[in-house]
Amino acid sequence: MLPENYYTRPRATFNSDLHIKQCACPSMWIPPERRLRALNFPAFISRILICFLWVISITTTNGFAQEQSETLHGLMLQQGSLTLVTDSQDTSLLRQAADQVEKITEDIYVLTRLRRSDSLTIYFLNNLHQVRKFIPTAPTWSGGLTTDPNTLYVYDSDPVEWLATLRHELTHVLVAQNNLTLPVWFNEGLAQYVAGKWSWSGYLALGNAVLRSDVIPLSDLDMVLTYSRQKAELGYAESLGAFKYMLERQGRSILPILLTSDDRTFKERYQAASQETLLDFEIGWREDLSRSYAFYKLVKFPDILWLAMPFIVLIGYFLMRWRNRKKIRQWEIEEGWELHRGEPD
Repeated sequence: MLPENYYTRPRATFNSDLHIKQCACPSMWIPPERRLRALNFPAFISRILICFLWVISITTTNGFAQEQSETLHGLMLQQGSLTLVTDSQDTSLLRQAADQVEKITEDIYVLTRLRRSDSLTIYFLNNLHQVRKFIPTAPTWSGGLTTDPNTLYVYDSDPVEWLATLRHELTHVLVAQNNLTLPVWFNEGLAQYVAGKWSWSGYLALGNAVLRSDVIPLSDLDMVLTYSRQKAELGYAESLGAFKYMLERQGRSILPILLTSDDRTFKERYQAASQETLLDFEIGWREDLSRSYAFYKLVKFPDILWLAMPFIVLIGYFLMRWRNRKKIRQWEIEEGWELHRGEPD
């Protein structure tokens, strides 16, 4: 029995058969009539206000209960410290995801030496309305989000993409559970590298940015989640490009060093491991971008092709004449040899 001065309101929990049920949990809310008595209101005013407050209380309580039951209906699978939840009735998704989580975490360990050190709950949400209830601040262009070291959401509507999204977000979880503070460009670059995702639209966005000299500084990518879809696409492309460039220069063996939790900053760890500053690294990466996208000007600016067209036609004409003359000369030699072979000795 609850104490007299406790007020109960329904809250949502999971029951043993993996569905949601409503239960009443105590909280320290003081009943409205006691609050009004403490204010010394006249009796008739107190009664009117009490009735009004109870009507509002019942309405909001019912609405709260209904909203919670609608939000959390689905299935749940628990394996040790791993909990998987989905708003659909697809049990195969949860079983497949459970197997994949173990495999992905092992792959990440081989690459980075990061281990999962705490419990983890993963939500697979198919309904965008559900996503908005759970994480109202989620970017509309994303397919998943890690909200804390123990919780991540996968809401990519494409069934082919959810596994790559899971790999991406699990990387963020392991970074968070190991108490690492990383630059966003490195964190996102690592997650995309682990996910194995390559975006043609991101490649084009990076090419356009190089041509316009509009590449975002790596330090400014800390706010990538607040960017528009188009700018975020460029930010993620830059993160992956810079991360791959680092691996080309330093090799994958640098990752466990950079992903070590110690008293040094990421900048200090990188400089000690690579013998160059992050500023020098970014300058080198930008120069590499300019070289890599040099050909892109021909595709993006067809006027250059029109200017070069007369020279291309002339070169083609002379090459054709040279090839034709070579063939004629070869035919003449073959014909002369045939005539010579047919003459009597």
